[in-house]
Amino acid sequence: MPVTTAMPPVSLLIIEDDDVDLEKIKRLLRKSSLNVTISDAASSSQAVEQLKQQSFDCAILDYHLHDGLGSDLLLSIKHHKPYPTPVIMISGNSDERVIADIMREGAFDYISKRQLDAETLISTLDASLLWAEKTRLEQEDQARVHNLAEGLPHLAWTCTPKGECDYLNQRWCDYTGIAQEKQIGSDWINAVHPDDREYLCRTWQKAVTDTEEMFVKFRIRRYDGVYRWFDTRAVPQKNAQGDVVRWLGTNTDVTEMESTRQALAHSEQLFHAAFDYAPLGMVLINMEGMIIQTNPALHHLLGYNNDLSTPTTDVIPAAPKSLQKFGDLFAAEDITNALIELEKLYSGNQLFAQYEARCQTSDGSHIPTMINAAYIKEFSGEPCYLLQIYDLSERKRYEQQLLKLAHFDSLTGLGNREKMNREIEFLIRKSHRNAAPFAVIFGDLDHFKQINDGLGHEAGDILLKTIARRLQKSLRHEDIICRLGGDEFVILLPDIPRFEAVVCVAEKLLQKIHKPIRLGKNRVHVSMSFGIALYPTDGDDAKTLLRNADSALYDAKARGRGCYQLYRKELTEYVHGRLLLDADLRKAIINHEFELHYQPVIDLGTNQVASAEALIRWNHPQRGRVAPDEFIPYAQESALILPIGNWVINEACRQLAQWKAQGFNINMSINISARQFMQLDLVQQFEQTLEKYALRGEQITLEITEQMFLENTEHNLKQICELKNRGIKISLDDFGIGYSSLSYILRFAPQYLKIDRSFVSLIGTGKEHDEMVNAIIGLNKIIPMHIVGEGIEEEHQRYFLYSRGCDFGQGYFFSRPLPATQFLQFLQTRATTESQPS
Repeated sequence: MPVTTAMPPVSLLIIEDDDVDLEKIKRLLRKSSLNVTISDAASSSQAVEQLKQQSFDCAILDYHLHDGLGSDLLLSIKHHKPYPTPVIMISGNSDERVIADIMREGAFDYISKRQLDAETLISTLDASLLWAEKTRLEQEDQARVHNLAEGLPHLAWTCTPKGECDYLNQRWCDYTGIAQEKQIGSDWINAVHPDDREYLCRTWQKAVTDTEEMFVKFRIRRYDGVYRWFDTRAVPQKNAQGDVVRWLGTNTDVTEMESTRQALAHSEQLFHAAFDYAPLGMVLINMEGMIIQTNPALHHLLGYNNDLSTPTTDVIPAAPKSLQKFGDLFAAEDITNALIELEKLYSGNQLFAQYEARCQTSDGSHIPTMINAAYIKEFSGEPCYLLQIYDLSERKRYEQQLLKLAHFDSLTGLGNREKMNREIEFLIRKSHRNAAPFAVIFGDLDHFKQINDGLGHEAGDILLKTIARRLQKSLRHEDIICRLGGDEFVILLPDIPRFEAVVCVAEKLLQKIHKPIRLGKNRVHVSMSFGIALYPTDGDDAKTLLRNADSALYDAKARGRGCYQLYRKELTEYVHGRLLLDADLRKAIINHEFELHYQPVIDLGTNQVASAEALIRWNHPQRGRVAPDEFIPYAQESALILPIGNWVINEACRQLAQWKAQGFNINMSINISARQFMQLDLVQQFEQTLEKYALRGEQITLEITEQMFLENTEHNLKQICELKNRGIKISLDDFGIGYSSLSYILRFAPQYLKIDRSFVSLIGTGKEHDEMVNAIIGLNKIIPMHIVGEGIEEEHQRYFLYSRGCDFGQGYFFSRPLPATQFLQFLQTRATTESQPS
């Protein structure tokens, strides 16, 4: 990948006036796998100045400062940027009342200084950053809902899952003439007519308890003291787990509709006037289902001109010729339900009915409407029904936009997790009916974080939208694609007759994604990895299918990325093992479960110890000794190699300094991963470590692999040049098993080249093998560097290498890797042997 940078740092502000405590916190934080950039302040005033100059992701705050209480700073820190900043309070005070006060004032968490250790501090920091990110996303989502609500022609509001109002749009505030902050919580009820409050609260509480939609009509006081009737609808918005995350509500003014109904109850003459001039569509229907009368507002709503009305002597216009009977009003699919609602009125089960139906317009199209129906025992000498028809088009558009917020990703326009879960449930029900299998493809972008961090989030967003479009264009119309967040996508393929068809789709997607993408001035090549699960063989519910597809995705990434893998049952155990490994590695870093063993590198000419290679070992408390091959690959993939590698550098240099003090002047070889080379402060770290232990750069050799040549070449070359300028030597490890070319070796110019053990082990087994080793040794005649033979186990291997001009040797023939104390004994023994006369 052409664009990569170091992991983005977490900016942390520590406010502590005790130097000892400050250093302890910094020391504990260095054990974290997070890339933390630390700023510190020794007083409240210094902290305030820091907050003015930059923003921070988190703050650690001492409760007692010499110029005041840390709690006085809480709100300033928490709200110094648009999204809340978590504050971790630390103190020697263990008074529960003080702690409770601190938490009430807004601290994310409290840690006693007596209980302050690396695991507690790092886990609290991790949790605070997750909370901050979750809060940021929730606020962004809430802002989108509020922006949408502000554009509505209705009174709109949102409530918490418990039913407490947390937002009212400006139209509501303008109507009531009361500021929003005075109506938040339960105070909005003061604007409701006293006679309607008890009924409203009872209906609202039932809706909140049942988590179901609410329809209710009540009166709200206007700023001038006049009460008007409003038709109110509240809809619960739920997350993927089915829990209510907020309530969305709208209030529509239906005062004219209600006035007409009341007028009819008091006076037929008054009713005629109200009916004729009402702004809402109205229609009278006799018991045979024939339309008696309609008003101009209905003609306008349905697209009829008043001059199309049949001539009539009534004061009220008659219906147009195409509106003669009840069924002419509605879409064919809605007629039956409308008749059922009228039957309920006639049977006396209820006084009024309210329901939604699609009305048919003059051109044959349909519009969504709300119908308020009442049974009138006598009008002009006969019983009839009065229907008041309100256009819901605007409200439906608003609800569709809210639905899109709830079920679709705002960045790409694809479905989100909620949408995906609903679609999987639908496909499962469909499969039960007609035995139609389907596939779940779980995919994510390889190395997306490097592009997002290197080119910025704007470039990352463009990349995600481009990938979304490519995926959509590569799929059938009936296929479903959703974005779960970040760079994770899920594709649902309905009606898959055989698994080979899924494989064809996956291969097509890989080809489409792999084409280069231009992001501003940069041209990047990206790839995706996919995991595939099939219904019903790999799971019979959404949760199981997704988990198994995710397991297959893990497998695809482990096999080199840029590919797909079908789910296998053994993958569940594999993924579970990786999760356990991750947790155990993090504990190992905190609990100091690692140690270094040292293997000597021998000068084949003098037979003296030239250097020691530091090799990490893990002493697991339950599993015992864990081989490096079992945890190093995962540590490199997950970035845990960074804190582990930092520990190795420090420990190896400390041990070298100790041997030096004991009179052994040897060098130290330290293995450095490609991930560590991405650290911008790698050179600085070596400078500080060498200074700390009074070592020279010439005493350190860094062993790198051929992977360095293939990724981030320019960045790595710059790092190597800076390290060489400080005297540190470079050794190319495992030469011969990768894809190195002489041009790369010339550019990197390592001082040492190590022949891989696979070549050394074949010495003497065939002429072609010997010639290959001889050719590698001969490279030192072209490029000035020392050759090291690795994995020497037999005398004939040592002799062959030495006789061909190999400079150094390493392997079990000389010694296994040894703990530090045994290695010291090895040095002492060889020194004694060499000092004895031959």
